[in-house]
Amino acid sequence: MGFTVKELLQTEEFEKMTLLCGEKGLNNEIKGVTIIEAPDIVKFINGGELLLTGLYAFKSCTVDEFRGYIYELEKKKISGLVLKRGRVVEQVDDKIALLEEFAEANAIPVFEVPFEISFQAIMCLIMERLFNEEVTQLKYYKTTHDNFMALSLSGDTRTNPVADILDMLDKLIRNPVALFNQNMSCCGTSSEEITEFELLDNVKKYEPGIFTNYRYMRQKGEHVQYIVQIHLNVGVKMYLVITEKVSTFNLMDCIAVESAIVALQYEFSRKFAVSELEKKFQNDILCNILSGKVSSAEELKKSTSLLGIDIDGYYRVLVFGVTNEGKKKKDINEKIRHINLLEEALERQIRDVKIHKELDKVVVVQEVNPDFTQIEQRGQLKEMLERVQSYIEKQNKYLKAKAGAGKVVQGILHLPETYKEANDAFAFADIAGDIAEDGGSQIMLFSDLGIFKLLCQLDDPEQLLEYVPESLQKLYDYKKPQREDLITTLKTYLERNQNLSKTAQDLFMHYKTAAYRIEKIAKITGMDFDNANEMLAVRIGLVVYKMIENYNKRGL
Repeated sequence: MGFTVKELLQTEEFEKMTLLCGEKGLNNEIKGVTIIEAPDIVKFINGGELLLTGLYAFKSCTVDEFRGYIYELEKKKISGLVLKRGRVVEQVDDKIALLEEFAEANAIPVFEVPFEISFQAIMCLIMERLFNEEVTQLKYYKTTHDNFMALSLSGDTRTNPVADILDMLDKLIRNPVALFNQNMSCCGTSSEEITEFELLDNVKKYEPGIFTNYRYMRQKGEHVQYIVQIHLNVGVKMYLVITEKVSTFNLMDCIAVESAIVALQYEFSRKFAVSELEKKFQNDILCNILSGKVSSAEELKKSTSLLGIDIDGYYRVLVFGVTNEGKKKKDINEKIRHINLLEEALERQIRDVKIHKELDKVVVVQEVNPDFTQIEQRGQLKEMLERVQSYIEKQNKYLKAKAGAGKVVQGILHLPETYKEANDAFAFADIAGDIAEDGGSQIMLFSDLGIFKLLCQLDDPEQLLEYVPESLQKLYDYKKPQREDLITTLKTYLERNQNLSKTAQDLFMHYKTAAYRIEKIAKITGMDFDNANEMLAVRIGLVVYKMIENYNKRGL
């Protein structure tokens, strides 16, 4: 006879273990040990194991469903069962009563241990009695791997599989764990106290003592933290962070971490595949609606039903783009990466919207409150762009988001109208500072364009040039090196309401230099700076020249 349940009960380490029932099975031989952290782990049991459970794997199932799991367990002829209470489990008393009834009928001893005793410690003790050190590590890896795989395979029935994986790892290693993406945003945590993370200056490489494909690091802040840098199968870099708050992080914990990472990779690959399919499906529907290809009432109802939006709701279309101010040369692959990052930022920072990605921009259909004033809407849009900008800056400080917004319309049928306006406003977003009073806005409402709404209808630079006053054309035709400096000075001078002191201050030059330049501009162009009508025409002309420059860049 090998190591029996009675011998386990007699060990000094587990003298606090209490026998609940199944005394007839104390002589059962223990041939292995495993933890039940996922209902489907029953499928991985060979027979003769001592099972450890807090019943948390069955927290939401009904008593009848629990009876089905026990029926599967009966076929395996386990040696015993160790129970730990303390987690919230629905109908826990009924489930324990059912478990005790099963144990008595099958001569399976059931023990209860205090909540503070680690299941990992029980497993290590038993494995040390059954196997040598190397086999113990392999057996523990198989046990944790089987549990995480069982949890992953039941992902479709769980509301938050990633959180469940982190919660299971927390219980195995008795320390809180959290997952952060490459922008240091929390993607899941087993403790609400651990939602923020940064790599400290004292972070160092850590050798886990096992063969691994991942990079381990260790840093010391308020608590010692172990960080595992992992690359998920979807090409995303993430950090799994273990905070040493309860027990010392050890070799067996590293083994559990490795199994958890495999489960996370599987889960993120599954989520990515489903997400990409949903995105393409929604993309196709939104593309048809925005382009006006959906016209019949029946097709419109079907499309809105599939998108999960109200056919008669109030909507606004926003067009977002991103520019790289640190790089002049265009790289199509880099541009695609930036648009993907922008899409990710919009998904994370703006809730309850529909997103349609194009090659060089991202279109957002947002349901809005029609009672909001124009000031409230503008403030909401500005705050939205700031959140998106903050997100993308964490990855690339040179990236700048910009956006154009169409008017609010009622009914999905009118989305093409607000989409066209959003596109026109988007085209003006990078020159919004020449129009808007704040001078630096990167979000443009079509309703704010004023006279430029008419100019949006023109796509011929020669026609646009007709709206530029002759005096300004002379300055742009000035074929000398000082031309660009003079144009910049003129723009700043008009933005500063013809205040020479503020102009000089903005351009970091002496007051006399600014005055000299304005005099030279007047001499070259014949501008009358005291004529309000002419100055208005010049301001409009400066924006028109910017439009012409944009059209030329696009090859129009």
